[in-house]
Amino acid sequence: MTQKTTLVTLTYGDRFNYLHTLVSRSLESPLIDRVIIVSNASTAPLDTLRRNWPNQVSVIYMHENTGSARGYSVGIQAALDAGAEHIWLMDDDNAPTINAIATLHQVLEERKRVDGEDKAAVLGFRPTHQADIAAGVPNRFAIQRRSSFFGFHIAQLPYKVWRRLPWGAPQSPHRKLPMVQLPFATYGGLLAHRNLYRRIGLPLDALMLYADDSEYTFRITAGGGRIFLVPDALLDDLESSWNIKARTNNIYESFLLGGSDLRAYYGARNQAWFDKNIWANSSLLYGLNRWVFFRLLRLIAKRRGAEERLGLIEKAIRDGESGVLGLNQSYPL
Repeated sequence: MTQKTTLVTLTYGDRFNYLHTLVSRSLESPLIDRVIIVSNASTAPLDTLRRNWPNQVSVIYMHENTGSARGYSVGIQAALDAGAEHIWLMDDDNAPTINAIATLHQVLEERKRVDGEDKAAVLGFRPTHQADIAAGVPNRFAIQRRSSFFGFHIAQLPYKVWRRLPWGAPQSPHRKLPMVQLPFATYGGLLAHRNLYRRIGLPLDALMLYADDSEYTFRITAGGGRIFLVPDALLDDLESSWNIKARTNNIYESFLLGGSDLRAYYGARNQAWFDKNIWANSSLLYGLNRWVFFRLLRLIAKRRGAEERLGLIEKAIRDGESGVLGLNQSYPL
């Protein structure tokens, strides 16, 4: 098993405590030989990490917050330039549990023999982000279907109603969770050989943040590769994301009530762009799912008194579907 795995992460603001936990836990494994931190104008004392691990931690300083797409692009390229054999992407508030990286490497070696080192990728398990899989929801309902809109697909509606009934709620599985093949993934937890990263290129800067990881990792499977979620490789989320299911009852409330306007704008804009330009393979189904989604979104906005946020989201969706990407001056990072 290789000893040349580089961890690439991205940070902003002052998230030193999260970052210190990530770095310290990761470097406990002999499989991680280097950590590259991309600082998106972070105010945290990152030099402390370099002093604590002088030969293993390096920091790339960006003069302004450039977003996750650009930040990970810089970090991935730096890892490739430094000769990393494997690259492990992690968010700054992820942290591996014991043996997580070893488990990922073991599975990756098996997958490389099947799919090839430039087409095999594995992903650590984050129960808060993969909540449906953790809850035992069948894969055909847990994984986003093609031509869905913001994850909504009319074919899954009966199950969504059923699972909210007392007798239809998914039961947490008592047995060991199997690996799950995914069509795309998050940055956080993704491990692959350098040749895969060279094959798929770098993230799309114009997406700035949110859904950029979906577009980037979908290139793996669109090109004939496979991504496997590995439940035995458990990762801790040190901070809950603004749009996870545990925070709200549904995706509509996540966008209407959760997070800042900035997060809602870029999240909705980029999801709309991804769904229309990358994920839709039937214009008829896409249009139907979009129509139903909007009916439900507007209904919930009216009930919750979120008409102002609704207007922002509708503008964001129009921008995304029209291909208006990049930095929006109304929502600077």
